[in-house]
Amino acid sequence: MGARGRPAEVSELVAQEDGATRALRQIDGGARTLLVLGGAGTGKTTFLHELRKMPRGRQVFLAPTGVAALQLGGQTIHSFFGIPPRILNPDEVKPRVQVRRLLKKLDRVIIDEISMVRADLLDTVDRALRISRDNSEPFGGVQMVLVGDFLQLPPVVPLAEQDMLSRMGYEGPFAFHAKALAEQELARAPFLTVHRQSDRAFIAHLANLRRGERMRETLEAINAACVRPHRPGPQPVLLTPTNARADAYNQRGLANLAGEAREFGGVLKGEFGLEGDRLPVPERLVLKPGARVMTLRNDPARRWVNGSVGTVVGIGAHSAMVRLDSGSTVEIESFTWERIRYGWDEPSGRIDVQVVGAYTQLPLVPAWAMTMHKAQGLTLEDVRIDFDNGCARLGLPFQNRRAPRLKAARGPAGSGEVMP
Repeated sequence: MGARGRPAEVSELVAQEDGATRALRQIDGGARTLLVLGGAGTGKTTFLHELRKMPRGRQVFLAPTGVAALQLGGQTIHSFFGIPPRILNPDEVKPRVQVRRLLKKLDRVIIDEISMVRADLLDTVDRALRISRDNSEPFGGVQMVLVGDFLQLPPVVPLAEQDMLSRMGYEGPFAFHAKALAEQELARAPFLTVHRQSDRAFIAHLANLRRGERMRETLEAINAACVRPHRPGPQPVLLTPTNARADAYNQRGLANLAGEAREFGGVLKGEFGLEGDRLPVPERLVLKPGARVMTLRNDPARRWVNGSVGTVVGIGAHSAMVRLDSGSTVEIESFTWERIRYGWDEPSGRIDVQVVGAYTQLPLVPAWAMTMHKAQGLTLEDVRIDFDNGCARLGLPFQNRRAPRLKAARGPAGSGEVMP
């Protein structure tokens, strides 16, 4: 044990974050199902990286969508368990032989973005583990670590499927409505401290928005700070509710630029279907000098982060020179995203991680605008928000913790004020 009783292997980075330290202790202490919940910027991603590095048994990292699985370095829940992407009756689950072989060997399943996981999907996971392990305990006795924020993106459940879930006895679509969770006492590790912002007043306003408290006072403060002309220099990215709206802004921005366009084609190899999700960056990426772009990967040399915004100032055969809004100019080259599949390697007695597909492209996207959905997981220095047609979808307003500054949150028409 290290200082103050924490496990000696916990790094100093994680030791600074009370939520992460608490979560790791509960995992080591044998918590059967652990909820790791917290808003954006509270250290959940750091915790996941740390959990991956530490030898804590046979574990797999899963996510509900293809893009989330890529960011996590894991596999989708559907592909790992062999589950079709539709409403399922958990009692009808029949895991394939190769899936059962792996599930028998698991010690732990980590699911990220738990807010997007439907109740019936989590119950299907529970049923598959019980059957495969011949164990009637919840999740077949496997330790479950469920990570995310139920005040961000909800499950995608069309109206017809909501009726189906109701007929199946579910009170709602969220993972916390799953029947498997009602059968056990859940451990909790709340992540409460926001590390991404330093402005305590701004943090308090975001917390109020998140909880729906002191709304008039909070919105007055936000409007006072945001409804005004933007600072000199490049405009920040505009967050919109829909892909169509973001695409229209980006196409208009590129068309308004003079100069020769250059197209970069992404290269797909092997199995890289994302179950209906978009690719992490466009397969056809068109750039011009002056184009506003955003990076979608962290730089190993730490020159930029996932979400850094800048302007294209030069274009090479296989790279782009980008002047970041932070002031530095960097060369951004192609990056390869890998899609993995977990398996069981009997000779070594270990979980095998096989790369089954790859996608290579410049890790850039147009940054005049992007959807609020795509902004989840990014660190944006400052943003504008398109509220012109309203923003009713649950979870969208709470993603603003990703922006250290909200300099100009205004719609493209009207006063731009956010009204209670």
